[in-house]
Amino acid sequence: MVLGQKLWEGKGKSAGTGLIKSVGMESITSEYSWTAQVKGMGCAEGLDGNINVTAVSITPPKGVGKAKDQGIFMMKTGDMAVLKGFDLMKMGEGMPSAVGLYTFMTMSEKIGWLNDLIALVAFEALDPMWMEVNITIYEWK
Repeated sequence: MVLGQKLWEGKGKSAGTGLIKSVGMESITSEYSWTAQVKGMGCAEGLDGNINVTAVSITPPKGVGKAKDQGIFMMKTGDMAVLKGFDLMKMGEGMPSAVGLYTFMTMSEKIGWLNDLIALVAFEALDPMWMEVNITIYEWK
């Protein structure tokens, strides 16, 4: 796997504790939302904006959790894209972290290159409850 250039980085915040959908012996299934303000760089220079995501996660007490994401990416230029993705989260000792693969869809000609992009998204929690995170988005070549 080869990472391409870094496209965006910024800070994200959880929109709250979320909705618990089910509790089982092995995991908890929940729905939650988060937002991030990101700054563009590389070929995304000047494409700063906000990402708003709703996700459904399956989280074990320890080990690896997973989530399925969908959201909207609003650029300060007025352009917009929708996103879909999948995340894997480390739930062990210390600060949690996650990595995701995202795809985008847009009708905007200016950011039409997003339609061909697979993005690798890295999340670093700033607290154990995922209330604030650093987010970095890379192109995946």
